[in-house]
Amino acid sequence: MADLITTCYGGRNRKCAEAFTRRRAAQGKRDWESKECVDLWKQVEDDLLNGQKLQGTLACKEVYLVLESRGLLDSFPLIKTIHEISFQCTPVENIIDGIIVRDSVCHSNL
Repeated sequence: MADLITTCYGGRNRKCAEAFTRRRAAQGKRDWESKECVDLWKQVEDDLLNGQKLQGTLACKEVYLVLESRGLLDSFPLIKTIHEISFQCTPVENIIDGIIVRDSVCHSNL
C-alpha cells in the first residue's frame, strides 16, 4: 500500500503527467493534434527523467490496445479517457469522464 501511495503522489508517472498537463494548458489552445501530444510526452520525459523512461505511457497504450481488441473499452472508462487525453489529445478536462461511474459500467459482465 505504501508503494501505491508513494507512486500516486510522487512517482515519475504522476510528475510527468502533471508536467504534460501544465504544458498543454500553458499553450493556451484547446485543439491539439495527436502527434503534438506524442511529441510533448517525449519532451517531458527528456526534460524530467534524466535518461529514465516513462513506463506509465507504455502501459496505458498496451492496456488500451488489449481492451480495444476485446471490445471492453467502455467497461474501463478511466483507462479509455487517460488514453484519449494522452494520445488522442482530447481536452485534459475530460478526465472527469473517466471517473464518473455509469450504471452500464457497474453492471457489465467481465
